Amino acid sequence: MTESFDVVIVGARCAGSPLAALLARQGVKVALVERATFPRDTLSTHIFEADALAFLDRLGVTDQLRATGAPVMTRVDARTDGFRFSAEWRQCAGDVGGTMSIRRFVLDPILVQAAEESGAQVRMSTEVTGLVQDNGRVCGVRIGANGSRGELRAPLVVGADGRNSTVANLVSSRKYNVVPNERFAYWAFFEGVNAGQEPTHVLHRWDERFVIATPCDNGLYQVIVVPEMGELARFRADLENSFMEHARSCEPVANALAGAARVGKFFGMLHWAGFFRQPCGPGWVLVGDAGHFKDPSPGRGIGDAFAQVDALVPAIIEGLNGSGDAQDARLARWGQWRDREFAEHYWFASDFGKAGRMPAVLPQMVGDMHAKGDIGRFLDLFTHREKPSQILSPARLLSSAGRLLRQRRDRRAVLTEVATLIGQNAHRQLLNHRRAYAPPSQMAQNAGPTEVEQGAPA
Repeated sequence: MTESFDVVIVGARCAGSPLAALLARQGVKVALVERATFPRDTLSTHIFEADALAFLDRLGVTDQLRATGAPVMTRVDARTDGFRFSAEWRQCAGDVGGTMSIRRFVLDPILVQAAEESGAQVRMSTEVTGLVQDNGRVCGVRIGANGSRGELRAPLVVGADGRNSTVANLVSSRKYNVVPNERFAYWAFFEGVNAGQEPTHVLHRWDERFVIATPCDNGLYQVIVVPEMGELARFRADLENSFMEHARSCEPVANALAGAARVGKFFGMLHWAGFFRQPCGPGWVLVGDAGHFKDPSPGRGIGDAFAQVDALVPAIIEGLNGSGDAQDARLARWGQWRDREFAEHYWFASDFGKAGRMPAVLPQMVGDMHAKGDIGRFLDLFTHREKPSQILSPARLLSSAGRLLRQRRDRRAVLTEVATLIGQNAHRQLLNHRRAYAPPSQMAQNAGPTEVEQGAPA
């Protein structure tokens, strides 16, 4: 059986479902294809920030989000090495809060429902088995569901199917500027937590330790620990005790967990690599993690997917109104925007997730910003409303380095750190313009599990 649409979207999670909803609301005939059956969990930090909350409010699902019991947080308790502070997330017009955390098997069905109610045709438990092509141009997908086969034809196929994207592999989209992980993550959920009067997002990175914690849906409390890769074998050998020791080394989390009980199993994300992929080609485009995946430490995957969708909708609408060449040109401009928009945040996330202690000048910079009343701008790095080059600028780096030099005896170490940061930034600027492509053998390489399997801890 063959059916025709304007757009076929593969993947119905945080990129695919909102894209389908927004396109369908503008009269586009959309098929949304998802191989899983929801509710189905996926490996995710589950956290999204103010820009994502504003997007979801425009999508019209705020009431459903609040009905999950997840609080909208306006305050963060943060630590960068020796400097700790508490502050409110800056709010812009249209914001409904600072951060929120909703488990994905709760969030994703809300997004699918929005797509379906908007008029998209949703096909769950449907696997894409191949592409339909005409003279090198993608014009649909082959699907399998419940033992039957068919084709969904469309002038545009969107891969929104995660970092192991089937669509990306079928079109041989090349990866570039690949960065392997230097830490791993485990998380768990707790009940009976004493999280204080005001719901607060905890984000502490100090010495070699890294802990994130936040209230989430259904009255639960989520704790994420992010140890260094060198600790993996020891950590997994005694997962319960290793996790709790790492979590309780963070003071606000230790206080919250006193008397609490874990609910469910531990979840682990052990191996990944950040990357960009070629964003589009004749008749196809990649959005969300399918086209760009960064270190999850800043918790930007969900918000980044929404930001890409917001910009992709008008590009698709304009492209569908023209020829195939016009569509390709419009999507190519969107792809150029994507790389420009996310390049700096990509490297920031990579640094945030590095092993070892952070350079001493960085906590000094954060402390200096706090002293000047600019800490909200630093926090806007995590809402994608400020660029690292604007906040962690060379001028601010040198000013904070000078202040640090007056305080420290090991001046040579400080100067070496600063020189390394400047050189590293110059190299990355070069990579942003001259991509370092991964070899062809890595194009279809598995990027690590994304789905949560039943049974033993990951």
